[in-house]
Amino acid sequence: MTFKVGIIGCGRMASSIEDQAQESRRGGRRATPLVMPYCHAGGYTIVEETEMVAGCDISEERLSAFQKRWNVPRGYTDFRELIDKEKPDILSITTRPEQHAEAMIYGAEHGVKGMYAEKPLCCSLAEADAIRDAFERNGVFLEYGPWVRSSACYRQAREIATSGELGNVESVLGFSGKSCNGHTTDALLYLLGDPNPVSIQGTFDELHPVEGDTSNMRFLDAHAPIRSAFVAFDNGTTLRVAGVGIQELELYCERGIIRIQNIAESLYVRKTDGRSRCYDPIEVKPVTHWSNTERKIRELVESIKTRKPGVSNLRATMLGTEIGFGLYESHLQGGIAVRPPIPNRERWVSSW
Repeated sequence: MTFKVGIIGCGRMASSIEDQAQESRRGGRRATPLVMPYCHAGGYTIVEETEMVAGCDISEERLSAFQKRWNVPRGYTDFRELIDKEKPDILSITTRPEQHAEAMIYGAEHGVKGMYAEKPLCCSLAEADAIRDAFERNGVFLEYGPWVRSSACYRQAREIATSGELGNVESVLGFSGKSCNGHTTDALLYLLGDPNPVSIQGTFDELHPVEGDTSNMRFLDAHAPIRSAFVAFDNGTTLRVAGVGIQELELYCERGIIRIQNIAESLYVRKTDGRSRCYDPIEVKPVTHWSNTERKIRELVESIKTRKPGVSNLRATMLGTEIGFGLYESHLQGGIAVRPPIPNRERWVSSW
């Protein structure tokens, strides 16, 4: 069976990030273990069970360039028309986040089976609630955009953490990130196994209200890094962020520490024998990196076929979104701990 795909938003993540990603190199190799294809369209071209039937963009020039580059037969400037006429099985949501919720809800209510939605998911918890309700009501599967859960290195880290060799998982620490853009909370949650948060606390270096807004309800998140964060979960694990600007993470277990280095290039694992406070390195087999985008598309297809959620699923995405907006709520209350569900569900944050 071939699944028909519609692309809503034909810019960077749909198409042109391929060009940008090829340019970033370190020591003769890419600065991250990035394996092409990276953009959504590139991923669909190599997943044999999918076929791109149409694209949609408000810019006719961008739409035309996308169709020509990826040999997509039909184009639309209204996502509703694409969904109504093409009846796609899968949608890629690659617009700005301000446009995500409306397109995702309409697609869920009009026969779409699965969606690959870029981060951030949306701009408010009210929008997130509406997306979740539409997806659950119509049996739609979500593949969320952040690449971490599809990364070979992160999957190796999670496999080691759950093997029992280092004991139970206790805590995870990130050294940089933003609250609502998806990457940080999604990565840390994945390493913990997606437990339910019971307390959220955090501060930012600086918030950026939308120009003219004095209500503390509308913000631009692009330049609002987390200064500190602490999240407690119902299973006793914890999540921390110390905003020092390093794109690495550490996972703490009873008898060991797993460090994810150089934006998921490799792992550094240390273990204690329990008789001292010292940790000694243990050998970790290097992973073979793969295309995270291809992996995400294949897993979305598998979810649709088997009716079983994948790793980057709706529930995990909602947990991360709740935490992200919870950090805003905490900061605006002076950094105190807040308990989910977060009360101000109309607070609007545009991130990227």
